[in-house]
Formats: sequence, structure tokens, C-alpha cells
Amino acid sequence: METDNKDEKFINKEVSNDGEEIFVENKELEKKLVRKIDLRIMPLITLLYLLSFLDRVNIGNAKLAHIEADLKLVGTQFNWCLSIFFIGYILFEIPSNFMLVRTNPSVWIPFIMISWGVVMTLMAFVTNFSGVMAARFFLGVCEAGFFPGAIYYISTWYKRSETNSRIAILAVGPSFAGSFSGLLAYGIVRLDGWLHLKGWQWLFLIEGLLTVVVSIISYFYLANYPEKSMWLSEEERKYAVERLKNDAGKAYVIHYDKKQFFAALTDWKVYLSMLYLGVSSVSFYSYSLFIPTIINGMGFGFVKSQLLSVPPFFCAGISTLIVAVLSDRKIVRSPFIITGLFFAIFGYILLAVPSVGTAGKYVGACIVGSGLFPATVTAIAWITNNIAGHAKRSISTAMIMMCANVGGAVASQIYRQKDFPKYHYGHSISMAFLITATCISIIQYFVFKNLNKKKRENPQSFLEGKTEEEIKNMGDLHPDFIYNL
Repeated sequence: METDNKDEKFINKEVSNDGEEIFVENKELEKKLVRKIDLRIMPLITLLYLLSFLDRVNIGNAKLAHIEADLKLVGTQFNWCLSIFFIGYILFEIPSNFMLVRTNPSVWIPFIMISWGVVMTLMAFVTNFSGVMAARFFLGVCEAGFFPGAIYYISTWYKRSETNSRIAILAVGPSFAGSFSGLLAYGIVRLDGWLHLKGWQWLFLIEGLLTVVVSIISYFYLANYPEKSMWLSEEERKYAVERLKNDAGKAYVIHYDKKQFFAALTDWKVYLSMLYLGVSSVSFYSYSLFIPTIINGMGFGFVKSQLLSVPPFFCAGISTLIVAVLSDRKIVRSPFIITGLFFAIFGYILLAVPSVGTAGKYVGACIVGSGLFPATVTAIAWITNNIAGHAKRSISTAMIMMCANVGGAVASQIYRQKDFPKYHYGHSISMAFLITATCISIIQYFVFKNLNKKKRENPQSFLEGKTEEEIKNMGDLHPDFIYNL
């Protein structure tokens, strides 16, 4: 073996006798590099997502601050104010991720963020049902690109074995945002009457302005892709690119190609993932949106319900991080997803059974979050791990999250005021969707396992009849690419 560390082409590589380039790992450099990437990428992107989630779920806190009575909302009008957000979100997820691919994260992400911050701020001054509906719709439009964009963005910096723990760090933003929103709302709504504004108006105003300020700051600090990052040394930048290439093997495709968009739209595995996340998200979003209402139904007052919504979200965040670390270490996803779903189902049983007391139901609420959040986050990591090609991964992620938000629109309708205080209907629907999600995740496991078996036993069958250019752009369909289980 001959080694050439001076030639840029072969940096971090060895060249075999037959001229084939072989990537050589440098554990010390890689450890330093990943730590540097973590410190630059993860704190900022997590803060941005925390604000995103905070701005979408604070309407649940506004409900306890009497927004329904102040705006004279009747019947299911409040539920429709929740659902309309997801309609705007669904319509613009794919276009937004397309723009992210065609521009740069440092431009597109701050742009959409300042947009939803302005909408959130103006929402403080709505005066009727139509105003809330319009504001929530445009809030969904502006927020649509952030989460799928952030998932795609993380996948361009980290190896597949590193993504779940990073996505989990990102996703604990919502769980801690849920905790923080309860505490923040508790303090903000006490401004009720100051400057002739209601407590819920102050909630929207302060959180909206905070988002605008952070979005402006993020423009100057958000990094682009590894090969374009000036804050990495030349050696680090080259190693960052090469380790990602080595991780994906011949499935690594970074250049923009419209065929990758078509590949995303025609990959039935993507649609199976869309079905899973669409189903499981009904439970995920209903829990996130209505946990203060569910706790209120246990017999606690409005103010105490805000405070008691903190521990369930905190449990969800901690369990998500633990599962993510274990999942990355084992480099497996489905066992953790299925286990989390079983935990969440058990938690809903405690919430739904009439004979269970208040303490048991509250414990059940904590158990639901502890199982539901890690199962959802790990499922997102699972599908991004099993898609290769930057453009295909970007569009596939948007498609999957679009379907997840269809689940969010449904979730907005299942906890009805007429079911107060027990909410048996909402708990039962959430449980049924989780049982369905469990079945789908088991099917996904066997699909990927069977494809891996075919790739190992007869790799040539995947290449037959294809030109050299087509083979180069196969992405995850290439026989060298083995799916994570």
C-alpha cells in the first residue's frame, strides 16, 4: 500500500496496488472534528427549533388564558384554529425544502424564521375567529420548511451512525419547549391587563418578537455545508467531506440532479415511512397540543395545569436523549421505536381506564411522552439513514414530514370540549393510531431486512441494464448501500 498525504486528492486516503482509493480513518481528528461541528451546529439549530415549536403550541397555553372567551370562539372553532396551521404547513414543506437545496441554509432558514416571527407577533392583535384562522395558516406556511430542512441539514454534516442522537438533541427542543412554554406562559399571562392587552396577547407578542431577534442573529452564525465552511481548517473540511463519502459508499451523491427528485417521488419505501409518521403523529401532536388540557381535565386549575404540563415534557426529552444515544451506539432503530410505542400505548391505557386515579393518570401522561417522543424521533432518523443522495433525502424528508403534519391536522380535532374532563374519545383514538404505527414499523423492519439480504446475495441484479451514469446516481438503491435496521 502506498500512502499520499500531501496530494489533496488523496488526503485521508490510501491507494491500493490496483489504484483504488481507500479511506483511512483518523479517530483523533474525527473526534475533534465532530466535537467542533457539534458546538457550531447543534446549539443554534436546537434553539431555532425550540422557538419554532414554542410558537406553534403556545395557542394551547392561550386557551387556558381565555382566548376562546375573548374572541368569542364557539363549538369546534378553536380546534379548527389548530388544524389550519397544519394545512399551511403541509402545502409548503416540499417547496421550502426545494428552495433550501437551491439556496443555502444560512439564507433560507433565517428568512423563513423571521417570517413566522412576524406572523406570531401580529397574531397578538387578532380580534375574531377569521383573524386567528388567517394568522395560524400563515404561521404554518412560514414554519413549513424548518423541521424537514433541519433534519436534512443535520444529515449533510453527520454519518448515519451519528444522526439519531443529533436529531434527538434537536427534537428535545419541542419537549423542553413544552416544559418551558408552561413556565413562560405562567409568567407572561400574569401581564394580563397591562397596556390594555390580554394575557394571551402578551404571550404571542413576546414570543413572536423573541423569534424575530434570534432569526436575525442566526443569519450571521448558521453554517452552510461542510465543503463550504470556512470555520473548519482545510484538513478538517476535507476529512468532513471524505468521511461522509465513505459512510455512504457508492451511494454518496451530493450534486443537484432532478432525477433524485423523481427518485424520491417514486420510492415506495418513502411512502411506507410517510404512512408510519402520518399515523404516529396523530398521537404525537395531540399529546403536544393538548397536554395542558388533559391535565386540566384531571381536576387541576388553569394555572396549576400550566405548571404540571412541565414534567411530562421533561420526561419525554430525557427519554429521547437516552434512546438516541443507545440507538446510535448499537446502530439499530426499529427495536427502540417498537419499544417506545409499547410504552406510549401503556400510558394511554392508564389515561383511558376510568378506575385509575388522578395520580395514576398523571403518571400515565408522563409515560406516554417517555415512549412517544423517542419513538417518533428515532423513526425520523431511521428513514433519513436509509436514503442516499442529498436532493433525494431533502425531498423525501419533506414528503415524510408533510404526512406527519396531516396527522397533526387530524390530532387537532380529537380532543373535543364536549368530552371534558375524561377525554376517553381522544385517548382511545391516540391509542388506536399507535397500535397501527407499531404494525407499520414491524413491516418496515422486514422490508429493509429483506432488501439487505438481496443486496448481499445478488448485488449484480441491482446493476443489470444500467449505464455507468445511472449506477453513479443510484443512491440508496446501490447494492453497496446497506439499510439500517
